[in-house]
Amino acid sequence: MPSARRAIVVSFDALNEQRMLRTVDADAVPTFRALFTDGACADGARPAFPSVTSPGHAALWTGAYGNVNGIAANSQPVLPQPEHTLLESVSGYSSEPLRAEPIWLTAVASGRTAFGHQVTQAPGAPGYPPVGAADDRRLDSLRAAGQRLIVRPGVQVVNGYNRQIEQDRVLTERDTPPRPAVGWAGVERLRSGVAPREIAWAAGEDSIFALLHGADRYDRVLVARKRDVTGGVVAIARPVEQSPLAGRELARNFSAPLIIPVDSGTVYLRARLFELSADGSRYLLFIPELRVVEGNRPEVAAAYDAAVQGWYGNGASYLTERGAFGKTLWQGGDGTAESRYLETAELVTRQFERGSEWAWTTYRPALMLDYFPLIDEADHMLFGYVVPESPLYDARVAGRVQVVRARAWALADHRMAALRALVGDDPDAALFVGGDHGMRATWRTFRPNAALVAAGLMTLDSAGRIDLARTQALSPNGYWVMVNRTAWKGGIVAPAEEAGVLARAAAALEGVRGVDGQPVVTRLWRPAEHDSLGMGGPVGGDLYYEVADGYRWSADPRGAMAGPDRAGAGHGYPSVAADMQTVLCATGAGFPARRIGPASTVQMAPTVAAWLGIRPPTDAVGRSRLAELRGQ
Repeated sequence: MPSARRAIVVSFDALNEQRMLRTVDADAVPTFRALFTDGACADGARPAFPSVTSPGHAALWTGAYGNVNGIAANSQPVLPQPEHTLLESVSGYSSEPLRAEPIWLTAVASGRTAFGHQVTQAPGAPGYPPVGAADDRRLDSLRAAGQRLIVRPGVQVVNGYNRQIEQDRVLTERDTPPRPAVGWAGVERLRSGVAPREIAWAAGEDSIFALLHGADRYDRVLVARKRDVTGGVVAIARPVEQSPLAGRELARNFSAPLIIPVDSGTVYLRARLFELSADGSRYLLFIPELRVVEGNRPEVAAAYDAAVQGWYGNGASYLTERGAFGKTLWQGGDGTAESRYLETAELVTRQFERGSEWAWTTYRPALMLDYFPLIDEADHMLFGYVVPESPLYDARVAGRVQVVRARAWALADHRMAALRALVGDDPDAALFVGGDHGMRATWRTFRPNAALVAAGLMTLDSAGRIDLARTQALSPNGYWVMVNRTAWKGGIVAPAEEAGVLARAAAALEGVRGVDGQPVVTRLWRPAEHDSLGMGGPVGGDLYYEVADGYRWSADPRGAMAGPDRAGAGHGYPSVAADMQTVLCATGAGFPARRIGPASTVQMAPTVAAWLGIRPPTDAVGRSRLAELRGQ
C-alpha cells in the first residue's frame, strides 16, 4: 500500500556503470555488481547538460533540468538579469538560485515525512529569483510557500557543504616545530615518561594546542582547545592502514572528536597521527576539515551533531595531489601517500554512514535523500592515470593506481551495502540509486574564452581581465558561451545583433585546432525553446559544445586556445555522451531483477513519488518509470 511505503534515494557522485564494470576490480564492488544484476535498472541515465554536480543533483531532486529549475552549473550567473553582469556568479549548490520544488518539500506538502541528508540546494527553501527586475507575484507566492514548508516538523534537512571553518591540514615539524610545553594544566595526567612537546595552530578564530608525549618514547599526541590536558583527545601513532575493510571499524586510527563551539554551530576536530619519531623531533599529523552542519531548523542540526559527532564532506585528495602525504605514485612514490589518503576517505565514509543510519532509524522518514562524494573525488585524482588512450599513460604506474582505485571504490561499495541493509527485506521499503554524471580522462586543455578573444568577440584589459563593456560573448564557467546581451546589466549586444554574435562565436570555436592539427570542438548545440536536454534557461548558455578526446575546459581567457595538460579526469561534457551517463536503479523486496532501457535523471523524482503514492514535484518534466522497474 503506497501510504506505508518508504524510500531511500542516494546519489553516488560520478557513478557510471560501464566505467565501473570495465575499470574497477570486481572483488572491490560486490554490492554495486549485485545492484546491476539483481536490481531493477535503466540502461544508463542521461544527466543534466552540462554534466556537473550541482545541476546534476538539482535534476534528481526536482525532476527538471536547469532550464526549468534554475541550476545550470556549479557556478552560474546571478538573477535578476538587469541587476547583475555576466561576470557576477552564484553557487549552484545554494538554495537561493533554485527555481523549482525539491522532492523533500513535495513529500511534506503531501503529508509524508522526509529527511534530506547532505543534499544540494539545502537546507533553505528555494529562492525563486526573478529573471527580470519587475516583481513577480507568482514567484513571491512560491517562495513564501517553500519557506512555510521547510520549517514544518515533518521535514528535516542537513547540509554541511555550505560552511567550512577550516580546510584539511597536514602539520609537520617543518612548518610547526615542536617546542617545550609551558603553562599546561594537568600534565601529570599524561603519565608521560618523556618531556611533553607542544605544537599549536590556528583554527577559525581560535587556536588549537597539542602535546607530543608517550610512556618511554614519543608515540602519541593530545589535542585540546586550551593548554589544559583535561578534555583533550588523543591520537596514537600507528602504521598506515592496509588491512581489508571487512570485520573492522573504518578510520579506527583517528582520535575521538574534540568538540569546538563556533558561531551558530559546532565543529568536531579529529586527529590522525601518521608519523612521530621516537625522539619527538619529526611528525606528520593530519587534521580533517572543520565544517558546520546546517539544518532547516536549529534543533535539526543540533540533533545531527549530537548523534554523528562530526561530518566531513570529502577526503584529503587535494592535499594528496599537492604532496602533503608524500610523493604520489605518479611522482615516483611507494604508495604511502595514497594509503594515507584512503584513511581520510574512510573517515568520510564512516561519518556519512553514521548520519544515514541515525536519520533513517531515529526519524523513520517516509523519504530519505542521501549523497556520497567518494567515487567522484577519487576518480578526479586517479582515473586519468589508468586510461591507455592517454599519451601520458604509464603501464607500471597505472597498475599501482588501479589498486588504489579499487580500495576507494570498495569504500563506496561499503556505503552502498550499509544503505541496502537499512532497507533490508521490508516489502514496503526501497533503495533508489542514482548519480549526477560520469567521468572522462583528460590530458589536454581547451580555452573557449581565448578563442573568443582571438575572434574579436571578447576584449581583455591591461590586467588580463574581461572588459565587459567591449565584450560581446563570453564563457563564464567554461561549459558554454553566452551572449552579453542588453538584458543583463552591462550587456552591449542588442536583440537584433544576437544571431550574428552567436554565428561568429560558433565559427570561432569550430576553428580551434589542437597541436595535432585536428578540430578541438566536434559538435555544437543551441538550446531550443522546449529543450529536452535542459540547456539554456535564464542562467544557462546560448552555445554548447563537445570536444575531442582528452580535452578539459578552462574559463581562463589567457594562453593558447588549446594545448597539452597533465593527466586528469573530469566531467561537464554533453549529457548525451556515454561516459557522462549515470544510473537509475531500484532495489528491495518490491523490485525484481530487470532492465528497462535508457532513462534520464529527471525521471528519478517522479518515480520515487509514484512509489510513495504522492504527486511528483510541481515543476517535474520527467515521467515515472516505476511500473517498468517493477515489471508491471
